[in-house]
Amino acid sequence: MRGSFASLYLACATIAAIAIGTPANAYRAPVEETRVALGDPINRSRDIAYETDLYCLTLAVYFEGGSTGETEEGQRHIANVVAARARANRQIWGGDKICDVVFYKRSKVCQFSFACLPVKRRTAIKGNAWRYSKQIARDELEGRSGLEDRLLRYYMNASLTPPKNACRFRKEFVPVVQAGRHEFFREASRAERRALEKAEHEECKKYEASLKKKKHAKSRKGAKDVKTAKGPKNNVAGAAAKKQPPKKVNVAKR
Repeated sequence: MRGSFASLYLACATIAAIAIGTPANAYRAPVEETRVALGDPINRSRDIAYETDLYCLTLAVYFEGGSTGETEEGQRHIANVVAARARANRQIWGGDKICDVVFYKRSKVCQFSFACLPVKRRTAIKGNAWRYSKQIARDELEGRSGLEDRLLRYYMNASLTPPKNACRFRKEFVPVVQAGRHEFFREASRAERRALEKAEHEECKKYEASLKKKKHAKSRKGAKDVKTAKGPKNNVAGAAAKKQPPKKVNVAKR
């Protein structure tokens, strides 16, 4: 401990001596030199743009799969979709920046659902899951994901997706691979789109059944409301009729 304090004192004294013996307008107190003098090495080759992309992509991988126990294969495909959208540089996905894609919102709807959560709920817990998602994001950015470009631009966890949205996916996009809990899709050609729209999909059947159920429940509720509205009026009329005295009948005199 004494040796450490002695080294620290010597370093500070050296810097102070330099500062005192140098004109104020010529000395700018370089933070880097101070840190080096204190034994803190400096990485002068930091790529801030890369680190920003890495952080945003890690967030997407973590919240879209890593924090919910998605498999490695599923997380790698999620990272691939996010990066592929940025490479495509399309305005409907947010442009060519990873962070812009991850946090893109249109008509109050977020491209990735976690981005619309309150800040507290989309603040990652920096544990093993975070580190694992970060490594997957780094592999994707540095070309080590091991995935070939199959034009995957969409994915869906069918077990967590409402039937309406799941039906739309089935009618618009071509399924390519199931990776972990997510299914990944590519965009369809015109011919493929027509075929998808004509095909029968289980999710669409569920959605249609839910619409019929809601319509039936609404009609039953409407009928019940009408019956309830009519009932009290009839009862009041009946009670009023009972309370009224019998009418006198005039008999013609002969």
